Amino acid sequence: MTKTILAEQIQRLYARFLDRDNPSDVIDLREVIILVGQSINKVLKLQVAESFKAGMMDIPKCNLIQYTAAVTAEAGNNRAFITLPVIPLTLPMDMGIWSIAAATGAMTPYLPIPSQDVLVFQGANLSYLEGKIGYYLQGKKVFFTKNITLAANGTVTSVVVNLLTMDLSQFSDNEMLPISPEVESTIIDDVLQTISNGRVSQAELASKQQQ
Repeated sequence: MTKTILAEQIQRLYARFLDRDNPSDVIDLREVIILVGQSINKVLKLQVAESFKAGMMDIPKCNLIQYTAAVTAEAGNNRAFITLPVIPLTLPMDMGIWSIAAATGAMTPYLPIPSQDVLVFQGANLSYLEGKIGYYLQGKKVFFTKNITLAANGTVTSVVVNLLTMDLSQFSDNEMLPISPEVESTIIDDVLQTISNGRVSQAELASKQQQ
């Protein structure tokens, strides 16, 4: 299923069953596509959370999107950072950031440090890393425990980042989305509910303004 086909199906279903009294009230397809992306991320997060509850770590690999990010040195603090190209799913232990590695060293990724543990692993406690380089999330930036742009730390200018997310901008209108068939109906129902709730709220607001 492509994002265009999915959005058009939702558009038709809404017009046929939920908005029959207003046939001229057409939902903008661009709006539907945005809602589809939001719904996929919501469903994806619920699926991963359920697997965690069951004691599993079932990450849908088809939703790992790979990006390349430029590294910026922060010489005053002897560290470096990247700015995330998109915000990943918010998961325990910052697992929405699945892996980060130098662009020339994909098989030797840096070690993740959960953001809530950053203070614990500062200073002398960095011995936990056993000489290796770690990273941690702060807002939209990911900081490395060393300045990886220096020659002593690999002269790294860019890294490969694997994020658990659904970034629809990475897919063309006619490219297959990495979602399973059983999830499609859940996404359709969720988007229809969101649109329906939004239209009801707008109608209520207009009614109050007329009173």
